[in-house]
Amino acid sequence: MEFHYYYLIQDFLGVLLCFLGIIMVYLCLKMIFIRNFSKNAMLFLIKYSLFIISGVNLLSNHFELKPWILSMILVITSFIVTPKQRIL
Repeated sequence: MEFHYYYLIQDFLGVLLCFLGIIMVYLCLKMIFIRNFSKNAMLFLIKYSLFIISGVNLLSNHFELKPWILSMILVITSFIVTPKQRIL
């Protein structure tokens, strides 16, 4: 069995995305239960759920171009879903 750094990079990035997503989903759920349910909290929950899906996609697949493209599409979609702040 050969060792390749790109497997390590893909796994590291997958774990990082999953960890970030899980922590932020936990904080969003905590925010929802402490305060009222709001549209912004739901959008943040969707955003970080897409991070988790992206990380799991990288972790569960072999090194190919298709999982990377799908993960990048999910991350870009999560940036689009981010609620906009009002400018006063």
